[in-house]
Amino acid sequence: MGTVTTSLIIPCFNEAEGIPQLCSRLRELCAGLSLNGGTEVIFVDDGSVDGTADVIRREGGGLPYRIVTHERNLGLGHALRTGFAESRGREVVTLDSDCTYEPMQAIPLLELLRQGNDVVTGSPYHPDGEVVNVPGWRLLLSKTLSHLYWIIVPVHLYTYTSCFRAYRREALAVLDSRDPGFLAVTELLVSAILKGLRVAELPARLTSRRFGQSKIRTAAVAMSHLRYLARVLLARAGGRRSSMISQEINTIHSHHSH
Repeated sequence: MGTVTTSLIIPCFNEAEGIPQLCSRLRELCAGLSLNGGTEVIFVDDGSVDGTADVIRREGGGLPYRIVTHERNLGLGHALRTGFAESRGREVVTLDSDCTYEPMQAIPLLELLRQGNDVVTGSPYHPDGEVVNVPGWRLLLSKTLSHLYWIIVPVHLYTYTSCFRAYRREALAVLDSRDPGFLAVTELLVSAILKGLRVAELPARLTSRRFGQSKIRTAAVAMSHLRYLARVLLARAGGRRSSMISQEINTIHSHHSH
């Protein structure tokens, strides 16, 4: 394959039922992206037991795809990191396998990335975004968490929990993400903000999934976010304290030098 401009990374865990819809949408997206150079599609099959990979091979005709397999389910964070390591594009887009974010929205996502941003995240909670028929519990969890990050993180975004996102390759190399599960999505974004990278939001449309079941365990995900929020808060407080101490030391030194 020639030069790859854009890598599309799609983590999949027991998504066989929705793969035909996904592959159809991806063919349309790849056709739209082909004007800007080579595209690759990387499916990370995260320990599926429902034949997801077989359905991809059956339905993926015409797609420049590869399947990378985890022998057992390791979680969304691991799947994303596997996809990043396998990808070769200068731009990397992460997409949900359930098409709750219409894949064609990746085109304006990349346009915003090319305007000089390092990370662009899809944002259904943006005033110009849209949420359609999404279960109330998912909205409550996501909006509450995003509001807490708004309070604690120095760059105010409307959405911190969306997997629908684009990254510059150079930016990905410096981002921190350790959680094996859903929290990794937020870790990547908060890491970009705390490292001073250029982060932007694209108002996006989020819909309810038509096939399969959500893999989110609400209580476990909420607790992981609360622990991470506490770590970020402590780290930022520690950073402010060390900055104040260094300023005091500099003041003392300047007094002594006079």
